Amino acid sequence: MAKKFIALLGDSFAAEYKADTSGWVDILAEEHSVNNVAQAGVGEYKILRQLKDLESTNPNWKKLYNCVIVAHTSPFRVHTSKHPLHKKGLHKDCDLIYSDLKNRFDWFNESLATAKNWFVHHWDDDYQIGTYKLVREEIKRIIGDVPYLALDHFGLSANLATETHKLDFSDFWLLNRGNVNHYTVEGNQVVAKAVIDKVEQIC
Repeated sequence: MAKKFIALLGDSFAAEYKADTSGWVDILAEEHSVNNVAQAGVGEYKILRQLKDLESTNPNWKKLYNCVIVAHTSPFRVHTSKHPLHKKGLHKDCDLIYSDLKNRFDWFNESLATAKNWFVHHWDDDYQIGTYKLVREEIKRIIGDVPYLALDHFGLSANLATETHKLDFSDFWLLNRGNVNHYTVEGNQVVAKAVIDKVEQIC
């Protein structure tokens, strides 16, 4: 198998954990040359920004890569430039999601209280999903004719996928939850094999 040059974008399912055990992204990087710019806990807009940052760093970026892999996130993450809880470490770029906020003590954190109240009083499914679809289509448009593999780990995002080449791990993840890239050791091995096999087919 010839070594490929891969741009890897996405959320915590694709981020580098620097853990004692290998995530699927580490296994992929043993087989191929991977530029991993994924960030833990980010929404789809920040994934689009990852791509635009690649583009702004080198206008000819498409010539550098044999393929692009994007681990798409949940449509229910809401962009923020300043998270009320996560300030440093793996989740320093994190966006808002209600499941992460709802049970947190907020008496002395006005930003957290405001974020929680926004979800309770102003959330709109139709807007959030519609915006997510637009951003995801823009990612696909920018990638253009570079071979592109979309990965989904949530049922809803998988149902919204329109990419030609995609892998849906949403059911598999529910049975193999772990601490590195959200998978067990065995789960990461299975995901890595599926991704590597797909890369070999499309790149």
